[in-house]
Amino acid sequence: MQGQVRQGGKRRSVGLIVLAWLSGAGAGLAAEGDCVDYGALGVGSGTSLGGPSLGTVKAGEPRVPFVKGASGRKGCPGSDPACREKAFLVPGNTVILGGRVPGFVCATYVGQTGAVRSGWLPEATVAQAPAPSAPAPKDWTGTWTAPEQTLVIRPGKAAGTLAVQGDATYGALDPDRVRRGAVNVGQVEGETAPNGPDLAFTMGDKGTLPFAAGDAGDCRLRLRLLPPFLLAEDNNACGGMNVSFTNVYRRTKP
Repeated sequence: MQGQVRQGGKRRSVGLIVLAWLSGAGAGLAAEGDCVDYGALGVGSGTSLGGPSLGTVKAGEPRVPFVKGASGRKGCPGSDPACREKAFLVPGNTVILGGRVPGFVCATYVGQTGAVRSGWLPEATVAQAPAPSAPAPKDWTGTWTAPEQTLVIRPGKAAGTLAVQGDATYGALDPDRVRRGAVNVGQVEGETAPNGPDLAFTMGDKGTLPFAAGDAGDCRLRLRLLPPFLLAEDNNACGGMNVSFTNVYRRTKP
């Protein structure tokens, strides 16, 4: 199935069913030998500084299966066929690359509907994409969406700044929670200048603050522009219980 993840089990669809949603992007490797996602955004930009980067599944094999982590089976990730998962990618799929162990790279695939799947891939099957050039303001601006999150980015009032407004929910995709009025919501708003592909701020009571400023309970948001994706990471203080802006976004409107 060209350009898609395939598996035999559970959870949501990305044009077909995937094994799992990304649970807390930015968490990195949950345990040694496990691939959870592409890692934290605060460690720097691009591969030279250890941040997430893009890659493409190489031509060759018609299917490239994900590989289990250490929690999935003893001795994995490894070359043992028992480590292979049912979910697979195909040549040409774009992935977000994170941590590495010998012979394997942690790869995150984003489906067309926004569902996210992370897992180990043999490093030899993935081509590292060239580092993108410094983004222009137009590369940032627009409406970026994920399954329960929206971020709108426009030019800010001050020269060289960007204004960010966002809304997020928890439970809006659950009909029972919607029926019971149990959907939690959150908002974020700030205006600051990006630093290359990175943008970060704290939402203070009287306006935007530097990322490291403010109180411990203030909403903090980091963004990383990695076209065609926008990666977001917050401190879980930007809304109601379980509401988070942490996710992978696609631009749906200019």
